[in-house]
Amino acid sequence: MALTGLKSGGEFNIIQADLVLSTGKVVGLKASMMALTIFEDIDQITLTGDMVMQDSFNLASFGPIIGQEYLKLKIATPSLSGEDNIIDYSKNALMVTSLDDRQDIGNGVQMSVLSFVSREFVVNQRTRVNRTLVGTYSQIVDVMLRRDLDSNKKFYIESSVDNKKIIAPNMTPFEIIRMSTKHAVSQLHNDATYMFWESTRGFNFRTLGNLYSKPPIMTYEYTIPGTRSPDGVKNIIQELSTIESFRISGAPDTIYNYSTGVYSSELIVHDIISKNYEKTTYNYINSFGNERHIDQNKARPLVNTLSLTQDGKNVSSFPAKQYLQSSVGGGTDESYEDDSNQYSFSTNRLPKTIQSRNSQMAILKSGLSMSIDVVGTTIVSAGDIVEIKIPNTAAFKSTGNETLDSLYNSHFLIKSLRHDFDIADNKHTMSMGVVKDSMVKNLTTPNDNIEPKSERPAQTIFQNDIITL
Repeated sequence: MALTGLKSGGEFNIIQADLVLSTGKVVGLKASMMALTIFEDIDQITLTGDMVMQDSFNLASFGPIIGQEYLKLKIATPSLSGEDNIIDYSKNALMVTSLDDRQDIGNGVQMSVLSFVSREFVVNQRTRVNRTLVGTYSQIVDVMLRRDLDSNKKFYIESSVDNKKIIAPNMTPFEIIRMSTKHAVSQLHNDATYMFWESTRGFNFRTLGNLYSKPPIMTYEYTIPGTRSPDGVKNIIQELSTIESFRISGAPDTIYNYSTGVYSSELIVHDIISKNYEKTTYNYINSFGNERHIDQNKARPLVNTLSLTQDGKNVSSFPAKQYLQSSVGGGTDESYEDDSNQYSFSTNRLPKTIQSRNSQMAILKSGLSMSIDVVGTTIVSAGDIVEIKIPNTAAFKSTGNETLDSLYNSHFLIKSLRHDFDIADNKHTMSMGVVKDSMVKNLTTPNDNIEPKSERPAQTIFQNDIITL
């Protein structure tokens, strides 16, 4: 990463910032922008954001700004080149949806706050799909994006298996895409954890396994303020790699993991053709090695596998979550025929797309998660892998004298990312929500550490008091 053109970390260049009014007039905003925020999230289909501008012409009224404007933006980190390293919405303009706030800040100047989204979000609201769709889920998603949403943005797609036939009854393109993420299975990895989201690089239809296979795009490390440039010389690489502040925001939640089927679940599938049913039990501990995780070969489950009961049951021995699903045929979907009157379409791979997928997706909400604040750069996006190093905070040192936290370290997935551009200070900062679904520690599993319960004899006391007035 060559950064010879940077004078300080977080520096950025606004190459273009134009507001195209509904009347067709183009207003340059580079001189009037005060702040810009862009949000991207792997749980959020498109980008959103807002912009603060100073308005000395009362543009909000005389323009007017009525939520039908286009915002053309192009922002880059100095010395970085290449399309993937630039936030470029100059050819695919963002859509202003509303003017949220206007305040008089004196001397005939107003402060206005504009909200914007990607164009595809607006197109989705006014588009309905009423036709039969045929192909793999990845092909169907590609058709939704290119044809129905009329998007020409970059699309990073992971091919899926199985030929499907879907009759779309007045659905929006995003509804069909969301349905596809729940049922698609990766052709390469046999992984059912598909997600669809937009980052600053483009749209993505990819599995968690695909994301986990990528190397870290950045390494971030927390150091004590005041010690980051000990010789007094500014180190740009170190500045970009420094965690300004962090907060441990999540850890495994046992109750949530039981109730959502992270640890174990039961699936009952009823075939309406044969009138038979099949029961499948998912076991998180037994399935862990067959699933893809962020620490890859070093990954360990986010749970201790010790026995909880005298008869050897562990956390995955209790299928507290139950799913009921119907199917039409076995390996082929007998609800649809092809042009040759043959059953050539595949049924959904239910145990994998329901039990395994739901467990892996739920643990992203109950995994090891952190919120970190770092100096901004345009090369980082939601869905990237980063390496994080935070210190071991303890008044007393262990025998190993560890300097880094033994649990909240190594690779993390960027789940959410907020870009903040302060125009006055020319400072780009980022707030990230990062998460990981595994650990690299080997936990001790003692044989005698079962769940404790009272050793006193059980007592049941009935209260039958008669109240006399």
